[in-house]
Order: sequence, then C-alpha cells, then structure tokens
Amino acid sequence: MVNYFLAKRFLRSKKESNFISFITTISVAGIAIGVAALIIAVSVLSGFEKEITEKTISLSSHIQLTSFKKEGIPDYNRVISQLKDPENNLYISKAHPFVQKEAVIKYKDHTEGVIIKGIRNEDSLFVSQRKIVKGSQFLGAVDSSISDIIIGNKLASKLNISVGSKIFIIATVGIPSAVNSPTVKGFLVSGIYESGLKEYDDVLLYTNLKDAQKLFSMGPYVTGIEIFLTNTDKIRKVTNEIKARIDYPNNNARNVFQIYKGLFTWVELQKEPIPVVLGLIIIVAAINIVGFLLMLVLEKTETIGILKSLGAKNSDIIMIFFIQGMLISIAGIILGNIIGYGLCVLQLEYNLIKIPEIYYMSTVPLQLDAETGIYITVIAILLSLFVTVIPSYMASRLNPITSLRFK
Repeated sequence: MVNYFLAKRFLRSKKESNFISFITTISVAGIAIGVAALIIAVSVLSGFEKEITEKTISLSSHIQLTSFKKEGIPDYNRVISQLKDPENNLYISKAHPFVQKEAVIKYKDHTEGVIIKGIRNEDSLFVSQRKIVKGSQFLGAVDSSISDIIIGNKLASKLNISVGSKIFIIATVGIPSAVNSPTVKGFLVSGIYESGLKEYDDVLLYTNLKDAQKLFSMGPYVTGIEIFLTNTDKIRKVTNEIKARIDYPNNNARNVFQIYKGLFTWVELQKEPIPVVLGLIIIVAAINIVGFLLMLVLEKTETIGILKSLGAKNSDIIMIFFIQGMLISIAGIILGNIIGYGLCVLQLEYNLIKIPEIYYMSTVPLQLDAETGIYITVIAILLSLFVTVIPSYMASRLNPITSLRFK
C-alpha cells in the first residue's frame, strides 16, 4: 500500500507538476494510440476477409463438386445423397445441383458475353443473401416460349435493361457449324441482383435449372453440385475428404478459396506487411513507457536518495516505479480500447470512410469481436510488464549519497 501511495504521489508531484503531467500525458497517449491502431487494423483486416468470403460464397458455395467429363454429372441426386450421408461426417448442411455455361446475351442492338447459371428455386441464394435490388428472386416454371432470368445490376445498367425486359440468350454446344446451329431462347428479366462484386455482376445470370439444361442440351446432366457446410473452418479439410470419396479423376472438388484464388491471394497479400507495422507500433508504445520512467527517475533522483536513507529497500524502489509504469500502461490500454472500439462503432453505424469500388465494397468493412480486444490488451500488458522492469531496476541501483547530492 505504501509503495502504491508513493507511486501515485510521484505522478501527482506539485514541484514538477507541469513537466510530469506533460510526459505522463504523452506516454498515455502513445500507448492509447498504439492499442487503438492495433484494434482498428485487426478489425479492418478481419472484416475485409469476412466480407470478401461472404460475397464470393453468395455467388457460389463453400465447395463445388464438378465433373471433368464433357456431359457433366449424370445422377446428381445419388451423389447428393452420398455426400449428405451422416456416416460420412462431412459437416454438410445442404447440397444442390447447378448448370453453368458461357453464352451470349442479346438485347436490342447490344450483345455481351455472359455466364448462365441454372439453379432450382428452392436452392436460391438470393433469399438469405438479400441481394435482389429490383424485382423478384423467384424463377418461374419452365415454359417453351419464355422463361425467367435474373441479371446483375452492372449488366442491367450497361445494356439499359429493367425488370420485365425481354432478352435473348444465344448458346452453343460445341463448335457452331451448318449442322450445329446455336440455340436461341427468349427470357424475361424477373429480377436484378447486386452482389457487391461488380466484375461478376457484369457476367453472371441466373435462371431455372431445367431451363439451363434445355438451353445447353444437357438432358438430365448438371455441371456440378454446390455444397454448403455447417462449419466453415472445415472447408479445406472437407474438400480433401470429398476428393478421396468421389470418382476422381472423373470428378473434382474445389473450395471457395481455390475457385476465387485471385481474390483471396490479394486479401492475403494485404495482410503480409501488417505484423511488421503492428510490431513497430508496439515498439514505439514500449519506448514511450521506458522514456517516461527514465525521465521520472531523473526527476526523482533526490527523492530516491531520501527514501533509501530512511530505510527503503531496492525492492521497494523497484515496486514504486513499476507501479507507476503499470498505472500509465493500464490507463493507456483502457483509453486505447475506448478509442479503437469507439471509432469502429462509428464507422459501422455511419459509414464515415468510403473506399473505391475496386475493393469490392463501398465502405471500410469491420468485424468487431471481444477476442481481438482481449488479445491485444493481454499483449500490451505483458509488454508493459517487461519494459517497466528496466527503468525500475535502474532506479533501485542509485547510490543514496549520490542521489542526495543530485540537484
């Protein structure tokens, strides 16, 4: 208790109050800025990775099972039953077939190369993702003359297409020739979606699975099966297990990280320099603490001599300056958490910072969780414990006679 009382008195000294208050404020601010920067940086990186993952999954799934054969997968219901068999323990929540092929869209005088993806209404991703910005996500029943289709917002803006517009899809099976003419089918735009990945919104169109099978003359075959897991941490493991169970090399399984490898490689590249940057921030914060305590030792040299002459032990001197360092550190850590999480909450609430669309989102994404704050706080406290020992030990080694002569 006496050491704690003296430590607080040193910080509130009246003799050098202006100087001590100034360096105390600088030290607290340095630690607070370092902790806040760590919290914000980790939250942004986690949010960015989560946002990219969610956007890419909204376009496909966790894992795609496809066939190397030209005709595709024949009996997909049997394969789905096999994958979802509880005995396999593959963490699969649902699996559904899809058809995906390249084609050409024609609307008035405009033509564009696109990708047609056929899905079943009950498997539609738009219901949970809420990506439909206009019209309906429902893909009507198959009709011989015209069927429903959902297109991306970017493509709709480019071609001036709106809900209710009639478009034509031109598809070919193999190389076009006199005996292999392209298939042309009319579609009615029932909805316009926006995934946030504009490069994909520009080319990916959704229609009914049976319409897509008919358009590409696939019969009962499908391009592949999309698989969703109950535990996303198991994506890579389950991918390898599926590969071991399916008929390879006729079929192959790829996860979302492999399908969109370019995107995730880019995300990982952004994370590469972060440990170095954050490490430098921590070092600067630690130097602030050391600098503060060394200046405090210099200011209190005479007082240290008086305490030693009155019988204070070296351990008492160490504890006094150690407590001072920890008080400064804890104040800075608490303030840093308040600033870091406060700024993150403001960004989530009001979207204050905008970013270019090349990052696949319009505002800075953030993911707040208690683990981040606890992890950073523990590291900051451990670092503070380490760096406060050095100045505290130096203070305890001062000779009392020399200290009393110090002016």
